[in-house]
Amino acid sequence: MHSPLNKMFIATGISVASVIIIFLFRFIPSDSLWKGYRIMYVSTGCDSSRIENAMEKAGCKGVIDLASQHVPLPLRADTPEVSLASAAQDKNGYLSRRAAYFFDKEKKYQLYYIPDSEVDKAENAVLLLQKKGISAGIHTQTGYPWLIPVVCLLFAVLLDILAVNRVIFICFSVIPVFFSICEPSYSGASAVCLLLYALFLVQQVWNRKNALSFILTNITVLFFTASSLVIAIMTSLRYGLIFAAVVTGTAAVMYVLLQAGRKKNKKYSFVPVMISVADATLFKTKKAKHGLAACAVFIILLTSILLFSADFSHPSTRMQLPSARAGGIVDSFPSLDDYVVWCWKAKTAPYRSLNSFEKTETEKPKDGDTVVFPQYAENKNGITESDVSLRFDSLFRKDMLAQIDNLNFPAVEKLLKKQGKFFHAGYAVSLSGGGTMYLVLMIISFFIPLFFFTNMLLDDRWSKNR
Repeated sequence: MHSPLNKMFIATGISVASVIIIFLFRFIPSDSLWKGYRIMYVSTGCDSSRIENAMEKAGCKGVIDLASQHVPLPLRADTPEVSLASAAQDKNGYLSRRAAYFFDKEKKYQLYYIPDSEVDKAENAVLLLQKKGISAGIHTQTGYPWLIPVVCLLFAVLLDILAVNRVIFICFSVIPVFFSICEPSYSGASAVCLLLYALFLVQQVWNRKNALSFILTNITVLFFTASSLVIAIMTSLRYGLIFAAVVTGTAAVMYVLLQAGRKKNKKYSFVPVMISVADATLFKTKKAKHGLAACAVFIILLTSILLFSADFSHPSTRMQLPSARAGGIVDSFPSLDDYVVWCWKAKTAPYRSLNSFEKTETEKPKDGDTVVFPQYAENKNGITESDVSLRFDSLFRKDMLAQIDNLNFPAVEKLLKKQGKFFHAGYAVSLSGGGTMYLVLMIISFFIPLFFFTNMLLDDRWSKNR
């Protein structure tokens, strides 16, 4: 059996873990997924020649696509380095792994990177493809939607003003508001509003006799909490799972506060107890009604913002696209560091011993590794031999990154280099088109507090007429 103190530590750990999960898996939209480029997506079932024709008719140039990728060395195709690199493309190697940049996570769409200067022409190409019944589009740039967390924060502040136990409610609302900052979604924000109101009801009966059992069985608290979770899951499964961490973490905070209060009360020989026990009538006070009305108003406010900002011209398509600004856990995309390591192996492969070839292919080179090999040249004195030394160090890295500019094809390495030194690629959730699904969920969210508020008004009228 765990002691109450141990249980408090466990609950504290759960609440901290939920915050870490929210932060690690956060999705924070940025102005663009890639610096200098926009993503055009086309259904993978489309013949590449039709896409190329549409691009050509639209006059779109400089596009980085999978079909244009070659061995990224500025050498002739008949050199030993290029020949061996072409022949040794294993599925876990750099050349195979970089193909991940050209597909969404579910492999439903093939991706094309369009220079910012060519976006208008690419949009014409998309129109040509759509006229032929091909699913295609260009990722819509959206800045961080600051109004979403601001609305959630303002609603939390208003509820705190109405609250009886203000410090308690502030503690309750920290994780949900933090979630709205890390996961700014319109329908998700309405789920946060529903959860905040459930927490507001909880603080109404805090410290009263039988409060815990009442909270765990009261239909209003349970309905608002469950509704918030359902709305989050319907927004997306990923969103719902993270929101479940919010609910779990907030429940853990409640437990810590409850145990801390009990521990504090044990220090005193006399502890005052509120006369009235936890009762459903406490949820029908003026403050509770005002909070419920505010919940409906703030959801309407979020809905209005969505209506003015979203594009309802075509159905929304949720995709997870490669991004230099994913904001979450880094996925298995090859980086420029992987490119430099691959260059070292490609340049030294023809000159390494076959006995050590398999070992050096699987191991990462270390600073100071050196390969020396003879080079032959023909001159007026005949054929002469000289030693060439390659050393893996900072100068080698600099040279390999510099050679990217000399590649004579639209290499994905040029896209990566454009992002700067410290970027990490990962998948970012994208909503192309957008709004219709969110709008439906927010309307559902609005009717939940409206239904309870109407019931309260009817109960009051019935009580007055008795």
